[in-house]
Amino acid sequence: MAKVAFRYLDRAQVTALMPPHAELVRVVEAGLAAHGRRDVVLPPKAHIELDERYNGHFNVLVGWAGHVDSAGVKVTGDYVDNWKHGLPSEVALLTLYEPRTGVPVAFLDATHITAWRTGAVTAAGARHLAPPNPKVLGHIGARGSAFPNLALLASQFSFDEVRIHSKRPESRERLAERARKELGLNARAVDSVEACVRGADIVVEATRLEQPELLVRDEWLEPHVLLVCYGWKMVVDPRTVLGAHKVVVDDWTQCTKGGQLHPMIERGELTRDKVHAEIGEIAAGLKVGRTSPSERIVFWHRGFAISDIVVGHAVLARAEAEGVGTMLTLFDQPDE
Repeated sequence: MAKVAFRYLDRAQVTALMPPHAELVRVVEAGLAAHGRRDVVLPPKAHIELDERYNGHFNVLVGWAGHVDSAGVKVTGDYVDNWKHGLPSEVALLTLYEPRTGVPVAFLDATHITAWRTGAVTAAGARHLAPPNPKVLGHIGARGSAFPNLALLASQFSFDEVRIHSKRPESRERLAERARKELGLNARAVDSVEACVRGADIVVEATRLEQPELLVRDEWLEPHVLLVCYGWKMVVDPRTVLGAHKVVVDDWTQCTKGGQLHPMIERGELTRDKVHAEIGEIAAGLKVGRTSPSERIVFWHRGFAISDIVVGHAVLARAEAEGVGTMLTLFDQPDE
């Protein structure tokens, strides 16, 4: 008899099974390195665009990660106004598959995974690209991935000060309080982008604007800053990108489809030959990261399925070892 059964994990179970912070960064960085070695299959993201109707859209991410030999598909709803309904801005589901037979092995909540793998990409990139001994972190945005950014960066660096700005005062105050209580950070909410980024060694831009708006001005940034950006609409000063010593992305092909710096690609200002590396090439040791304390570096990541798959794979391995989750049967019938 042929039987296909897979493990279902809800959000509480996924949250409890996530790797510790430092290990999570290592897991995601291993996935980035696999991408750098081209030991992956990574088709471009697909989108179901409903922004004009519902101020939101779906992202469909698919891929295969060779070093863990796992395939996956993630569907994420990304809706700007979800906070009004008490919902995360992103709600996601991930399915994992056995690549030799094509059968599903897991169906799990990926909202938590999405936020934390995003933070892990930020932290993994900063490990290679941040200036030595960074002390001031400026974070713009307080949505789903903001706290993971802070937590996972704090697992890699010792910050003296963390500044947080977002459009809504209540969201930035809430994030700053959480960072103080749960992470022990000297975190404070500030009422302007300038106050957030001036003097910062690392700046993370994680906005979710409906229209492009110049928020991060070049003259506010330190000469040695690492600017990490991944908001959907462009808010970064083009001068910062064009004047950077290095521009690093996660996947150039996906960057040509949309996202933070995509208008510069459309205008011909940002081309592949002006990109120093994909972060996976650096993680794999194929290209160098920061080579001077005084370099200004821009790291743009859009996120890709490989990060979801490797984190999902780690969660599933622990679930199997601990017997956590619900086994569901897809079919049970005679062999065909």
